[in-house]
Amino acid sequence: MHFVTRSIARFFALFLLIGFSVNAASAVETPYIVVDFDSGKVLAERNPHQEWYPASVTKLMNAYVVFKALRDGKISLASQIVVSRNALNEPPSKMGFKVGTIIDLDNAMKMMLVHSANDIAVAIGETVGGSEEGFVAMMNAEAARLGMTNTHFINPNGLPGEGQYTTARDLAVLARALWTEFPERRQLYGITAIRSGKRVLKSANSLLERYPGSSGMKTGFICASGFNVVATATRDGHTLAAVVLGASNAKERAELTARLLNQSFGSLALSGARPMLANFRGASPIAGAINMRDDICNRKERGEHEEEAAAPAALPSALMPRVKLMEPVVVSTIGVRNPDGSIKPAAVAEAEDEAAAVAAAAAKAEKKQKGKAAAAKKAAEKKAAAKPAAKPAAKPTSKKDGEKPVKAKAPAKPKIELGVPFDSTDVAPLPDSALAITQ
Repeated sequence: MHFVTRSIARFFALFLLIGFSVNAASAVETPYIVVDFDSGKVLAERNPHQEWYPASVTKLMNAYVVFKALRDGKISLASQIVVSRNALNEPPSKMGFKVGTIIDLDNAMKMMLVHSANDIAVAIGETVGGSEEGFVAMMNAEAARLGMTNTHFINPNGLPGEGQYTTARDLAVLARALWTEFPERRQLYGITAIRSGKRVLKSANSLLERYPGSSGMKTGFICASGFNVVATATRDGHTLAAVVLGASNAKERAELTARLLNQSFGSLALSGARPMLANFRGASPIAGAINMRDDICNRKERGEHEEEAAAPAALPSALMPRVKLMEPVVVSTIGVRNPDGSIKPAAVAEAEDEAAAVAAAAAKAEKKQKGKAAAAKKAAEKKAAAKPAAKPAAKPTSKKDGEKPVKAKAPAKPKIELGVPFDSTDVAPLPDSALAITQ
């Protein structure tokens, strides 16, 4: 995925286009598009051809390649997906299974589409495509065949990288292809949560439980993209898809998507020419995917009244109160592959992992306790060393008449160690020191 710009020339082109005080992200309003799946017509759009970082919405193309391989009989839902070191090294969101863990494809797809597990997305790609690179080539070939003219993928999960981009229009093309070509897979997009062992992992798509008629699809987020979503909903026999890219937060993403769907359902009966999605093509207004990092992840208050001045008039929410639709869907692994090729059953592997975790926790607690005891002993020794020596008993002396008594010499004061308690309730003062501040 390419960040900021693709070249110095492109940087200066953007700089001249949007001026000194406005960045590229603010120069383009949030892209969106709404499409009627039945007719293929575009019902609403704004900047639909602007190149954008897809983030985890990329996993929809991962799913498309897998569904096509299933349809062609090349794999089955029972096919074994193996977690490699390369897959495990992917950053969150992830399942975090150890290297060699085996999952059937059915469970792996739920982990990828519901929890948005980046490690499982790579593991699926390595299994189906022979390698991660081979699978990405399959993704790009399918994108080109579907007519996604402004899309390019470099990995199976949407994590940041040079050269990964798409548009709202292209994602609508992909969503319609998934919906119409693989109706038997639609239930996957509507799962609200999965349960893996003791963990319950919820979908980030709040529309599922807050927008009547919602049937799911996929959300995505990285700092560079902002909050993305491809969402589908059905009302009165019509199914629409809304694609929203670059929202500032998850709430704004859900609200805007819900409003777009409401307006578009209401406009279905209106007459007038509407463009067909397949022919609705165009160039990106600003060349290259826009980087939202400064607006999304590096935001700072620039004035105490800025938020109040910029805030729009309050509108009633387009979302309904949350309604629990289902219990979490249980997912599981088959086991762990041993070095000799045999498979350790999942129950055995989990019991061993739990025992190892208990032993590690006990060892950590013991080490901590020993450290406390050693510190207490050291402090006691320092305190004892700081006390003055006991005053020796005075030797009896005989006084001569008229002789003045000789005063006993006062014992030397003990040396005070900085920061260590001495013979009083005080503590010796520490010298002033500058505090290093890190960000």
